[in-house]
Amino acid sequence: MDRRTCSRPGCRNYADRTVTVDYAAQVLVVGPLQASSRQGAIEGSYDLCEPHAARASGPSGWQVVRHDPGRAAR
Repeated sequence: MDRRTCSRPGCRNYADRTVTVDYAAQVLVVGPLQASSRQGAIEGSYDLCEPHAARASGPSGWQVVRHDPGRAAR
């Protein structure tokens, strides 16, 4: 997989997570970098570096689901 940069403005770190926003369900899903998210192929998806993905949150009342291989579910 090629090296993609973080979608956050001004960030030059390499992306290693994909964040997908489901507005209808009010859910933000953080998971491993997805090949299909490249160039906005998945609507509402953004590639982020680990520090930005770790701080990703939705509006008040939204659920945040984190899929992080190698770590126990929270």
